[in-house]
Parts: sequence; C-alpha cells; structure tokens
Amino acid sequence: MAIAAYAAARPARASSLGVWLLGIGETIIWACIFYVFAALLLTWERDLGWSKTDLTLGLTLAILAAALFSPIAGRMIDAGHGRRVLGLGALVGAAGVAALSQAETVTVYLASWLVMGAAQAFCLYEPCFSVVTRAKGAHARPAITKITLLAGFASTVSFLSAAALVEATDWRTTALVFAAAAAFVAAPLLYFGASLLEAAAGETLKPAPKAENKAALQAALRKPQFWIIALAFPLMALNHGILLNHIMPLLTERGIPVRTAVLVASTVGPMQVAGRIALMLIEKRVSSIGAMIFAFTVVLLASLLLMMAGASPLFAFGFAALQGGAYGLTSILKPAITAEFLGRTGFGAIAGWLALPYLVGFAFAPHVGSLIWQAGGYDLVIPATAGFAAMGALCAMSLAMVGRAKARSGRT
Repeated sequence: MAIAAYAAARPARASSLGVWLLGIGETIIWACIFYVFAALLLTWERDLGWSKTDLTLGLTLAILAAALFSPIAGRMIDAGHGRRVLGLGALVGAAGVAALSQAETVTVYLASWLVMGAAQAFCLYEPCFSVVTRAKGAHARPAITKITLLAGFASTVSFLSAAALVEATDWRTTALVFAAAAAFVAAPLLYFGASLLEAAAGETLKPAPKAENKAALQAALRKPQFWIIALAFPLMALNHGILLNHIMPLLTERGIPVRTAVLVASTVGPMQVAGRIALMLIEKRVSSIGAMIFAFTVVLLASLLLMMAGASPLFAFGFAALQGGAYGLTSILKPAITAEFLGRTGFGAIAGWLALPYLVGFAFAPHVGSLIWQAGGYDLVIPATAGFAAMGALCAMSLAMVGRAKARSGRT
C-alpha cells in the first residue's frame, strides 16, 4: 500500500527509483548466480580436480534450465506478476549458490547449477526487461539502458570480489557470501524495483487478455523477423559465452600471468558500460539494425586481436575492450529490436520464446568451447568464435533487408 501511495503521488520519481533499484539488483544477481562460474572456474580446476568438461557442463545445464523456464516466466510477467517473478527468482538463485558451496561430488555440483539455471529464467535480463517494457511501453529503451549501465559492472564485481574472497578464505566461503548477497540484497531490490515501476504505470499496466497475448505470439512466430532474431543473437551468445567462460585458462595458456588475466577479464564489464554509453549518445543518429551489424563486426575484430594475445598483454586488453563494448550493445538491442519488429503486445511471451534459443546458445557455449579445445586447443577455439560472429553479422544484414522489403511493400 505504501508503494502504491508513493507511486500515485509521484509517479515519475517512483518510476525512476524503480529503474535504479532494478539496475543495482541486476548487477548483484548477475555477479552472484551467473558470473560466479567464470570467476571460480580456475579455482575449481585446481582444488576439485574435476575435468573441464564436467565443470563447464554445470553452466550448460543451468542455462538449458533457464531456456526451458523462460517462456513460463514471460507468461507470468504478461499476467501481471513481474515483481514476484524477479524477487522469488533471486531467492531461488541464492539457494542454488548456497548448495553449490557444499558440493563434494559432480552430481551435487550439477544439481546446484540446475537450480541456479531455473532461477536465472526468472531474475536476469530477459524477465527484467519484459517487466520494464510492460511498464514503460515505448519509453522502455532509456530505462533498459540505465539498468544495463549499472549491470555492466556485474562481471567486474564478480571477478574482483571472488578473487579477493578466495585469497582471504576459500571458494566455498566465497560462494556462501555470494548466496547471502543474492538473497538479502538482490532479491529485495528486484522485488521493490519492479513494484515501483508497476505501481507508477497504474491503470496502463492492466494485463492484456490471454487470448490477445496468445494471438500476438502466434503472429510473431509467422514472421521471418522472429526466426532471424532467433538465430542471430544465439550466435552472439555462442561467441561471447565461449570466450567469457574460458577467458582465464585461455589467457594463461598464452603465458599471461593470472593477475593480469583477472584484470583483462574484469575489463569486459566496464567496456560493456562504455559501449552502452556510446550507443546512448548516438542513438538518434543510428538505427537499431545498424548498431546490431556494427556490434557483430566489432566482436569479429575482437577475436582477431585475441589471436595475438600471446605476443603482448596489450592485445588481450584490446580484445576485452572491443568484446565488452560490442557485446554490451546487444543487451539493449535485443529487446529493442524485438519490440520494433514484433510489437509490444504479449512481449513477455515473445521475449521468453526468443530467450530460449539465445540461452541454449549460451548454455552450450562453455561445453562447446571445451569440445573445440579438446580438438585443437584454444588456437582453434578463437577462430571458431570469430566464425560465429561473422554468421551473426550476416543474419543482422538479412534482418535489415527483410525490414526494408516490408517497408517498401507497405508503401505500395
């Protein structure tokens, strides 16, 4: 009641506060239940002695679970349960990290990641942006940009805090700290941030009839734009997922010291923020499709720099700058392009179904990276990721051509 009264009296201020709470909450929850994998992978390899494929399978299963639950989360958000989806999702994620801290066997380790993955479907970017899009409509993109500007530091928070905690204690204590942060900081922030946004939207946020949402989803599935989007962003997920989750062993294999590798990995997050700021400054002069093509091209160049990382750490930092900056754009562009080409009615369900192939790509990325590594080492992994980026750029160009063809047919 207090939130509703505050939002009714000061809707603009309540909406702005809700966006900032969501941004902080997303930063913490991403650091705690997603980036914790990459931050602790090297430690697990050293302390547990399990194979790289067993360890990466954990994140693969997690994101597969997230993919399966994403359409359900989207339908719940369309039905008006956004704040519960985000808040409870973060709590379940915290429970999964706590279970992970006690893992003594591969089975418990994998089961913990399944729980964390199911939680990711309810509290990471996809559901958060669906809540924001429902609440703010055509004005959602600036709010999403603000959230991603904050959450872009999630990988930095995770890598640096995990490194400090592991050095001071051990990885199990580190995981428990992350679980506490997810439960007692992220979950309340996400719940109350969504509550403020929904209350500020007022009567405009009444859920659309189920039949209308279902019809919107069916119409989206019949459009070629849906399938191009469903292919393009998973290719980016494969590229970034492989490089992000293998970045520490990849760099150390090239003779880069562990501390320097940590700094390189920690650079990706801030550069995501830099990329989003750059897009925000020029968004009136560049189309979403143009920015999408640019992002895939820059990621391709980043892989080329990574090939030369063994010659100098400067190339590694150059890779992190380009990779982070370009990938940071996709977090904003994905919901924006989805709304632009497929509409906002039933957005939660549409975004949830589009999240499925994207998350499947991210799910298989660490494991695919391990398999490619087994076949030819990281010298083969890097050109493979460059190939994914090139195919994504072609998809983006195809989307632009379909959009222009639709526009021409509409004028005739």
